[in-house]
Amino acid sequence: MVDSASPRRRGPALPMRWIVLGGAAYGVSMRLLFGLWPFTHRPLGSAGPMFVSFLFAVPLALGFWSVSRLSPERRTIGAALLVPWGATALLLAAAAFLLLEGSICLVLAAPIFLLMASIGGFLAWILMRFKPAPSVTNAVLVLPLMLGIAERQAAIPDAHRRSVQSVHVAASPERIWRLINQASDIAPAEMGQGWAWRIGVPYPLSALTVTEDGARVRKLRWQKGVHFDEPILDWDENRYIRWSYRFAPDSIPPGALDEHVEVGGRYFDLLDTSYRLEPEGHGTRLTIEVNYRVSTHFNWYATRLGDFLVSDAARTILDFYKHRTEHDVREG
Repeated sequence: MVDSASPRRRGPALPMRWIVLGGAAYGVSMRLLFGLWPFTHRPLGSAGPMFVSFLFAVPLALGFWSVSRLSPERRTIGAALLVPWGATALLLAAAAFLLLEGSICLVLAAPIFLLMASIGGFLAWILMRFKPAPSVTNAVLVLPLMLGIAERQAAIPDAHRRSVQSVHVAASPERIWRLINQASDIAPAEMGQGWAWRIGVPYPLSALTVTEDGARVRKLRWQKGVHFDEPILDWDENRYIRWSYRFAPDSIPPGALDEHVEVGGRYFDLLDTSYRLEPEGHGTRLTIEVNYRVSTHFNWYATRLGDFLVSDAARTILDFYKHRTEHDVREG
């Protein structure tokens, strides 16, 4: 009869380097499995890497396994919270090196992975006090796949969001209006403070309003070959402008944007944007309103990220109009 407290029954303790490598290998394997056909081709729901069962359960299982493989004397509360971060960091680095995910997705997913890995480690710290059989701890490793099978048919809920930002510009509405419709030679430094661009969104190059088939259309060009149209819906010259978005099949070249955060995609879309110009003091109050959609199984998290990034991008764009217009005024 095997003593329930024996090392064999509790599972062997491993050196730290093998814990880190083993945890990262498990995470990469799960990413590859969730990228297979059963998890990516369905009429409803998310693609595999956007499953709750992947984003939340995989790092939880990784953290649980990592701490369960520590020797009892090393399994402190601090180790339970922090040891899983090594494997998680290596997993994220491997995903970037193997081109499993783009930089934007990795940055946005990192807080979830680190938090859930620590939670998994904490749960292992508690459970291992009861000396469970290896079958119990190993079962945690297949939990994400079991949850993924159940989750794959769930429809994605849509969350419609709005961001409104404004700035005072020491220039006339006419000057600002002209720039809104004829912005060219945009330099990366003019957008460099925006977080969306810092984490990998291509920088804008130009935004030019033209007449096409009798209708006004704003033509956008970004770096990496991204281009799309903004059909103008409302036009009150020097006062108000609103447009929607239109993407062609070649608007976003492969690799230009992470597929999970692609504009006009399954998970994120810009609906319409408007600018309002109101005289204020010796200048103009310029207000931008952006309406957009976020669609995930974890909208409680994704909408907060969307709110931050969209609002930050809107403020960055307002700063671009403010600084360039005021510079033009000073230059005469």
